Amino acid sequence: MLVRFAKITLIYLVLTVLTLAAGASRHGATAAGRISLPGISFSEVSNNFRLLGASGTGTLEDPFVLVEEVFGEGEVVLAINVEDADFGSRVQSMHAVGFALQKVVINRTSLIWDYYALELEFEVGRGSDYYDGLSFGQMATVNRPFRSDRFEQVEDVTEPRDVIRFSQGQVNPGDRARFAVAITHTGIQPSFFLVQHVRPPYARLDIPIRPLRPQALPGRLSARNFAACAIIMGPEGIAQCRR
Repeated sequence: MLVRFAKITLIYLVLTVLTLAAGASRHGATAAGRISLPGISFSEVSNNFRLLGASGTGTLEDPFVLVEEVFGEGEVVLAINVEDADFGSRVQSMHAVGFALQKVVINRTSLIWDYYALELEFEVGRGSDYYDGLSFGQMATVNRPFRSDRFEQVEDVTEPRDVIRFSQGQVNPGDRARFAVAITHTGIQPSFFLVQHVRPPYARLDIPIRPLRPQALPGRLSARNFAACAIIMGPEGIAQCRR
């Protein structure tokens, strides 16, 4: 009886594994911290978020939709690798590589997000510049205006760094936000990083922000100085000021 039960259990486990594998092949192969779709892969670099799923082909009609949850502080760093030499531009631009991307981000922190920014980097900590060929579709109208379902204002910055800033809205703990952008490159098979800031990097303010208001800041950073910052903050409330 025990032998028969063990055999049935083993068969059930094998069928479960095969079912999961079949699902992964239909919706993108998934490994720990990494999701692959035909021609491209997305990987976790920082340990403060988790990739949950991905779908789509990267066209304007069928964008890549990447779902993730953020649960820790600091910048969220996602690696993107275009692996197919024939990937091409799927957003009707003149770039060698181009694709439409929608990010669905779930706030698993205890704080309200009232600002969100997406930045392209070739090396973590070093922003993309004018000469590296990487951009949010610079010099093209693809997928513009960029948008979010949670933020009304979108600031499209192309120089000296490639940053999209979303403001005038909020994402409460447990809620999700969707961001729609396009990413392009002038070379084939690029590998780069998409860095996500929740409120802005540099002069740190070790105060919680739920949300942050200039009049609530300590004297060492006046409301006037605060207004000159492009505010980015780690999800757990460590504010920083990048001018």
